[in-house]
Amino acid sequence: MNNKVIIIVVAVVVAVVAVVLVTSALGIIPLSIPGLSFGKSLPSNGFVYVIGAYPNVPTLVRDVVYGHELRGLGGSEGVGSLTPSAVQYILKLVKNSNDYVITYGNPKASVWLLEFLDPVCPYCSIFDVYNFSQIAPLIRSGQVYYIVVYFPTHALGYYQAYAQDPNASVLLTAFNDSVALWLQWKCINSVNASQTLSAINETYIADFMYGLVPYVEYNNQAYLIYYPIFSYSLINKTHPECSITLKPTQAVNITNNALNQVNNLIPLLIPKNLQSSVGTPLFIIMRNPGN
Repeated sequence: MNNKVIIIVVAVVVAVVAVVLVTSALGIIPLSIPGLSFGKSLPSNGFVYVIGAYPNVPTLVRDVVYGHELRGLGGSEGVGSLTPSAVQYILKLVKNSNDYVITYGNPKASVWLLEFLDPVCPYCSIFDVYNFSQIAPLIRSGQVYYIVVYFPTHALGYYQAYAQDPNASVLLTAFNDSVALWLQWKCINSVNASQTLSAINETYIADFMYGLVPYVEYNNQAYLIYYPIFSYSLINKTHPECSITLKPTQAVNITNNALNQVNNLIPLLIPKNLQSSVGTPLFIIMRNPGN
């Protein structure tokens, strides 16, 4: 065999391996090579926690779906085991039409994905715009059940800023509209569940384009105040059947109740030494606890 033939053979082999690895990473061809270890295995009653909008979340979701070892776990990510109290709490969240939870997809899916988020969280927006499209096909195909838990960390920030400067009424408006966005999502999920993912994505694209991008480009914090107002108005227009008007007292009660729920759930899922760093987004990837 001459050198030219060898080069051609090697090139073909490299190309085939590259295609297999890429399609495996995209979840098209589940790849598991005996003896090739990527990281920790997930116990039968286990879950993966990821604190922050890390781009490896889609990879971890696919690893759990296809039974791979978990790749790329970092300092704010890890594996835990579901206690009976955690299972009971999670099942209660998804079965009782909870005001602060949105569910989408197949509840019998082998894998459940919980995302703790805020409709006006900039980091949630970045994750959704750049990474969520890699997870959506697994949700729509019935392989992953998607559970959204309302965690109004950034919404509450507008109210706290208003309390320090009551003359800045725009901060109160931003707070109201931030919370109203959650109610809009809940309504859309109830009226037309098939539009849930697109409504969340639409909100985050608006947050990204009319808040984060101009803020970075012009270094003007005003964009960080006005983008919740714009996103709220946009969803009202695109989903008029779910137009929401909210009073400040209602918004305060909603955020307090949502945060109480999160504070009850976090100790069941996140190690004590990391609980102080929990924010949005937070991901929990688990095998179906109801199975």
